[in-house]
Amino acid sequence: MSTKLPADKMVKLVENIKIFSQSDFVGSEANTKKKIIEPLLELLGWDLLSNEVQLEYPIHVGTSSVHVDYAISLEGKPVILVEAKAFDAALSTEYASQIISYGRVEGIRWAVLTNGKSVKIFDTEAGRNEKECLVAEINLQNLPRNSIELNLISRESILTGEIESAAIRLAATRKAVNSLMQRKDEIAQEFKKTLLKITGPEIEDRIEGISRKLAELAARSFEKESEPLPEQTAVKLIQIVARSELAVKPAGEVVLCPSKLEGVEFLKKYNAWGFVTMSRQVPYFALYVGNPESSVLYFGEVESITKPIASKDDIQKIEEKDIESFPSGKRAIHLKPGTLVKLADPLPLKNKRIAPRGIRYTTLEKLINANYAEEL
Repeated sequence: MSTKLPADKMVKLVENIKIFSQSDFVGSEANTKKKIIEPLLELLGWDLLSNEVQLEYPIHVGTSSVHVDYAISLEGKPVILVEAKAFDAALSTEYASQIISYGRVEGIRWAVLTNGKSVKIFDTEAGRNEKECLVAEINLQNLPRNSIELNLISRESILTGEIESAAIRLAATRKAVNSLMQRKDEIAQEFKKTLLKITGPEIEDRIEGISRKLAELAARSFEKESEPLPEQTAVKLIQIVARSELAVKPAGEVVLCPSKLEGVEFLKKYNAWGFVTMSRQVPYFALYVGNPESSVLYFGEVESITKPIASKDDIQKIEEKDIESFPSGKRAIHLKPGTLVKLADPLPLKNKRIAPRGIRYTTLEKLINANYAEEL
């Protein structure tokens, strides 16, 4: 299962792009932003009315100041810069170099350049030029076919670190392609040795040419198969379901655990939650996420709950860096593979001054039917 961008909204966006392309406003950057780029940001889960999205973000370059169209933040820290161009403007190397350099100046890793037709996503830390920094290029008119790549700059992907994993894979791929291209002669000789063992030395001249072609083909095929980014970039993302869809599950207790926003990464990374004090086994797990979400946002089926853990040495499948503050005697909750979902209609906290501090128990029925988190 994987989180997907809403199909209906993608179809609507493509329709809007088609209509806009036939209008008299294709040369207007302002109209392009209002009609296409801002709906695109909303499709990706960013709230334009919140403090997450800042318009005309100032950047100081030397003694002068410039502005980027949008800066997108999480927890008050800018994480993406978005530069918009008019619909009929080409996404030139000059524009790309500019937004990449702005990201470097501000220490912001992810930069986006778009004209409402195409989207280029850059990792400003990946290299020295546009080609080296390019993570993905998406034709918005082909949605939803290439939504996997577009999803990399969704709120969910930035929150969970999926975009970082994708960038690491891309960097490894480029390094492998470069190595293959640089060592084609060596690869050709290995092909030649193998083919000569099979065919005999009588046709060595023909084998020589075939081996070189095979080495070239191997390098090019690897490059072709590796880009654009493969679908496994979304493996860790999860399905979004309505609470009403949980009604098909057997009745049972739910352990509700509170978390800060950064705790979501732990949950998705390990398909587990730790570390808690609890006295009984339950079939279901739910996670309340604090500011800025302030809602019960995730649900999963419990596979096992460990016995009280005596020391770090007893903890399985969790990296040392993620258990630094582990207190002995706590338990870890492991979820059944494929059951973790994000709620399309999360349960909000009615009064944010009384956010849950510790775990509590509720029932699946209450989780499905409640209007506010306080009712659980």
